[in-house]
Amino acid sequence: MTINKITFLESIIPNDVFCLNNSMINRLYFFDSLEITIFLDTLEVDKVYVVCFEYISSWNLHDEDSPVITLSKPILITRNSNPRIISNFIKSQIDLACLSYSIEQIDNMYDKTETPGVLIKYREINIF
Repeated sequence: MTINKITFLESIIPNDVFCLNNSMINRLYFFDSLEITIFLDTLEVDKVYVVCFEYISSWNLHDEDSPVITLSKPILITRNSNPRIISNFIKSQIDLACLSYSIEQIDNMYDKTETPGVLIKYREINIF
């Protein structure tokens, strides 16, 4: 696992099924590298986390029972992960999802509840 590229969980622990129970949750409104840096700073030093990203088309319409688009397979991150790489990864996955499902991205920076965003579900794991 390196800090210079995205590492998928399946490359370390081969498994077709993975459930992220009792996960912690964080919201990203702009998913830029600054926001990712702030998120990474909340993680513990020398810990590895498995992370899933879910695309939320509107925070106003989102609740626990609404459908979501999972942006990728679970990835691994640490506090030292590169925020720019994670930000670029999220943006490219959102672009791919919007293209694949014919979703129009709305970008209203003045009202965070109306904008799309990303829900981060993460949990510390022991891989060594």
